[in-house]
Amino acid sequence: MVGLVFVALSLLAVSQADVAVPPPPPVLCGAMPMSVYQCLGTPRVVKPGVSAKCDKNLGECEKITCIFRNSGWMDGDQVDKQKLTAYFEQFAADNPDWQPAVEYLKTACLQGELPAQGIHLNCPAYDAMQCTFASFIKYAQPSQWNSSARCAGARQFATACPVCPTDCFSPQIPVGACNACLALPRSP
Repeated sequence: MVGLVFVALSLLAVSQADVAVPPPPPVLCGAMPMSVYQCLGTPRVVKPGVSAKCDKNLGECEKITCIFRNSGWMDGDQVDKQKLTAYFEQFAADNPDWQPAVEYLKTACLQGELPAQGIHLNCPAYDAMQCTFASFIKYAQPSQWNSSARCAGARQFATACPVCPTDCFSPQIPVGACNACLALPRSP
């Protein structure tokens, strides 16, 4: 009887080994899915109350510039990279899980000239914020993502796709022409 059970289990194991596992569906890149915000414990970089000082009717560039001014991160019309670097170093000290993202953003976003990151030209605060946001998404630790099945697509998107501003996918913006943002490949 034991031999019969062993043979049955062996046949079951062999038959299951021959079952082809379908490949995962391709990741479709394009505008970032809203689930990224829900599935990643994205940190609050701007202190509470700072954005409230900026008029809600301002355009995106003007609002982010206002937030940077109120945070002390602007030097005239330019981002004060030393102050912003110091802020993020303290942020990483206070939030060690975000250290890899902060290290990346210090190199990618706060050294040298940062090209336009979206459709807003000559808006260094917007560019720094978009680059920072993309760094937090791309370099989040696996433990910072919600591990539920509903978040699998958001995690795959963050791993495989460029993080581009939503405006880059407006119908009036030509495909792949969103300034320095690598908008390809895009989903249909």
